[in-house]
Amino acid sequence: MADIKPYLQKMVDRFANPAVQASLKGFTKNLQFKFTDTKEDWLIKAVNGNSATLTQETLEKPDILVTMTSDVLAGIMDKKINGTTAYMQRKIQVKGAMEDLMKLQKIMM
Repeated sequence: MADIKPYLQKMVDRFANPAVQASLKGFTKNLQFKFTDTKEDWLIKAVNGNSATLTQETLEKPDILVTMTSDVLAGIMDKKINGTTAYMQRKIQVKGAMEDLMKLQKIMM
């Protein structure tokens, strides 16, 4: 079981990158991460694609819901697991608009 907060914080920090900001312009969404192994829920609130905050909380109706284990997130962020392959193998379950999911890749991979 990986400590996931540093990985989630790394995703939040990517919003400070000008290239990420350009590709996420206008992206204001609530991204809920649900970890099945640790039973933790984390929320990233993205604002206009150029800033984000991280809190340990649960939203009833987030824009995007990502469910996985902490080890899968750590593997994707450490580039030991291919995110697309993990999704195809159902190691990651995602609910949300496809357009938003494509943007999520920019901060996860």
